[in-house]
Amino acid sequence: MPVTVTENSGKPVLGLDKKDFVLTDEKVPQDIMSFSRENAPVSIGIVFDLSGSMTNKIAKARAAVREFLRYLEAQDEVFLATFSDRAQQRTEFASDDAAIFHELLFAQPEGSTALIDAVALAVRTMRKARNDRRVLLIVSDGEDNHSRLSKRELWRILEETEIQIHALGIHDRVRSMREAGGPQTLEDLAKMTGGEHHMVDDAGELPGLAAKMGLSLHDRYLLGYRPTPSGAAGKWRRIRVKLPGAPRSYQIYARTGYRMP
Repeated sequence: MPVTVTENSGKPVLGLDKKDFVLTDEKVPQDIMSFSRENAPVSIGIVFDLSGSMTNKIAKARAAVREFLRYLEAQDEVFLATFSDRAQQRTEFASDDAAIFHELLFAQPEGSTALIDAVALAVRTMRKARNDRRVLLIVSDGEDNHSRLSKRELWRILEETEIQIHALGIHDRVRSMREAGGPQTLEDLAKMTGGEHHMVDDAGELPGLAAKMGLSLHDRYLLGYRPTPSGAAGKWRRIRVKLPGAPRSYQIYARTGYRMP
């Protein structure tokens, strides 16, 4: 069970011990049998919205990606997927971000928003990742309105992965009813996978938030336990991790559940 703990600033909280954590499975407290902290290389996928509504936000969105990737280390790797009317993988995994910014520099926003298809494409690309730690960053401003896959189908795909999804949502103050679901889609993706979701009205806030999210890319705790009582194969199990007595400034990011094998 990977768990990331940060301060409000985004800086990872180090030095915690097994006794500091409480983990429940289906609301039943569990015995944490193994515990460790790792600082590990990361495989990263950038999932970038190039739909028409991004036209006046594209510069700040590019800057946000640049800030997030400032924290790349030597053993990390990163690829780019974009989406508008369709999802497209723009670059293969690479150890630097040069190809990504070359693609984003010349990309022009147009068309609709196939967000769900883009996330599914990025998950498939992650199968080629060389690192166990895997993270997607979604930068988008709207609800999906052009995907072939349904949200339910994407959820089933994500249940079988250990990919953490971070999301930066740029949502205009005045939105159509169809677009109003955008924040919830991104929130659900982040919450399910133990990632962060930040929703802003001003695209100017994106670079700062992205930099904050990048701080904790490499540090996480690993909590191991045997689910007690065990359940039937295929059953969805809800899990929760807490830090009783921790300062309010601490933020905990962990998956909300898993499907029993």
